[in-house]
Amino acid sequence: MDIKKILDYQTKDFEIIKLERTLNESADKKILDNLVELVKESQNTSAMLEKEAEETLLQYNNMKKNYEDNIKTYETLNRKEVDKLTENEINDIMKLANNISTNLNILEKKLLQQADKINAILADFDNTKKRYNIAREKHKIHKEKFNTQLETIQPQINALAQELKEMEKSIEPKVLNRYKAKRQDKLFPIFVAVNSNSCGGCMMELPSGQIEKLKKDGFLECENCNRIIYFV
Repeated sequence: MDIKKILDYQTKDFEIIKLERTLNESADKKILDNLVELVKESQNTSAMLEKEAEETLLQYNNMKKNYEDNIKTYETLNRKEVDKLTENEINDIMKLANNISTNLNILEKKLLQQADKINAILADFDNTKKRYNIAREKHKIHKEKFNTQLETIQPQINALAQELKEMEKSIEPKVLNRYKAKRQDKLFPIFVAVNSNSCGGCMMELPSGQIEKLKKDGFLECENCNRIIYFV
């Protein structure tokens, strides 16, 4: 393994990592990420409130119809000519009237509760809509700021990536593939020098057997952090 070539490659790659880190740790990007979550949350809340409003309105309309039907029945009973009814018929009508009156009182309270619930849902929906609109405006502002950063940094990343491609031509494919696999696992640095018989990455002390293997082969993989240790 030509260790110098892969180390030069890693050094160049680290320049890309630093630039990417600058973008990822940008205050504007963090605000953008939070705003995107807020917008998603507002959209989900709006959909939930809309569904809840539909269900509540349906319940309200059913109760209202029931209330109106009871009123009509009650009015019909009041129009009956009492002198033409038997005592049992009068008792039955009075009993039915009392039941209807009780139902009307219950329905009236429920209708008021449903009306309050609908008003509360509408208020929540209005507040959610306001938060959504504010988030969209802020997103637009910070998006423009982040894009300015991106326009400056992304060309640098692209140029470095092109340099890496050229460097890859002189690196053993087996070594390069191993590097890229570990890079994809967010491991960095990937190649580290042995440091006083310890891994230069995680600082775990290496057994004597591994030290001998390292001296013989020139490199080995750390059993603790999976970095590739090379012998200086």
